[in-house]
Amino acid sequence: MRLLVKPIGFIFCLFSVLVATSQEVGTTGNEHGFILKREYSAHAFAHSEGMGFGVRWGQYNSYNSQRYINFDLLNMKHPKEIKIGNVYMFDNARKFVYGKQNSVLMMRFGLGSMNVLNEKPYWGGVDVRRFYEFGASIAMAKPVYLYIIDQSSSTYTYHLNLERYNPEEHNILNIYGRGPMLKGVGESKIYPGLYFKGGFSFEYGLERRLVRYVETGVAVDLYLKKIPIMALAENTNYFISFYVAANFGKRYNP
Repeated sequence: MRLLVKPIGFIFCLFSVLVATSQEVGTTGNEHGFILKREYSAHAFAHSEGMGFGVRWGQYNSYNSQRYINFDLLNMKHPKEIKIGNVYMFDNARKFVYGKQNSVLMMRFGLGSMNVLNEKPYWGGVDVRRFYEFGASIAMAKPVYLYIIDQSSSTYTYHLNLERYNPEEHNILNIYGRGPMLKGVGESKIYPGLYFKGGFSFEYGLERRLVRYVETGVAVDLYLKKIPIMALAENTNYFISFYVAANFGKRYNP
C-alpha cells in the first residue's frame, strides 16, 4: 500500500490545481460568433523515460472550452538503464542494457478537458491553454533476448545462442549483444492500470482552422502490480514522466 500513497497524492494535488484553474476561466468572456466545433490532431512527444506518438479527437463546448478523446502509444524505460557494448569489442555486436529483463510498451486511452487561459489577438500571437486527462493505461512487458557466447566446444572458437535474459546465467562476460527487437513478443505479459496527465499547451499561427501547438506536462501511470523491467534494480508499479509534445491537425464543422 505504501507504493500507492506517493503517486495517488501527487495525482490529487495536480488535479486540484488544474480544476481550480478551469473554474476561473469558465465560458464567459470573449465569445466569438463563429466556432469551429470539431478538431482532430496527431502528436509526437519525448518524455523523461522514452518517446511516443498519439492521436486526439476533440469537440468544443464553447470558443474557450473543449472535451476530447486521446490515444497514446509509448515506450517506458527504467531510470537506471544504461547501454553498454560487449567487453570483447566485437565490431558487429549491438549494444545492450545490462540487467534489463523486459522492454515495456504502454497504451493510454482516455478523456480530457482543455480550457483557454490567455487568448491570442486576431493578428497573431500565442494561445495559452491548460488541460487535464485521465483514463486506462495498459503496459505490455516483452522479455529481452540476447545473443550469448558459447565457448564450450573449443577455447579458440565460439558460437552465438539466442536466449532469453537470465540474470543467474548471463553476465557481462558471456553476453555478445542485443537480440532481435520483436523476439519474445508472444511471451509478453499485460499489466492493466490507470493514468492521469495534465499540463499546458501553447498554440501559435494565424489560421484558426489549423491545429499547431506545443504541449508540455506531466503524466502518471499507476498499475496494480510492479512491472519487472530490471533484474538488478528496484521496480515499481507507477511511473511519473515529464514530456513535451508537438501537435498538428485541423478544425472543422461537421
